[in-house]
Amino acid sequence: MARGEGVKKLGDLFSVYKERLVAPQGAVIDTFLEVSHDLLSVQIAKERVSYNPRSKTLSLAIGGPLKAEVLLRKDEILSHIKARLSGRSAPTEIL
Repeated sequence: MARGEGVKKLGDLFSVYKERLVAPQGAVIDTFLEVSHDLLSVQIAKERVSYNPRSKTLSLAIGGPLKAEVLLRKDEILSHIKARLSGRSAPTEIL
């Protein structure tokens, strides 16, 4: 819209930012912790999870049985994270 062509919707003013901005590492980790608590009913310490934004990979430093359960339900966890974050910000792999 050129200047003076009319009124813009408020949601359209922020559309550029919605497409370009990426969630910070802490927000991705917090979202993973919330989703894992909701789906698996377990608390994982924040210090045990790291996120690499370049490769979009979540790394877990947790015990074997718990990690196996997370990896078994990896696709479900990742889809819930993607629903809460934008597609650009969501991790694609859990190790």
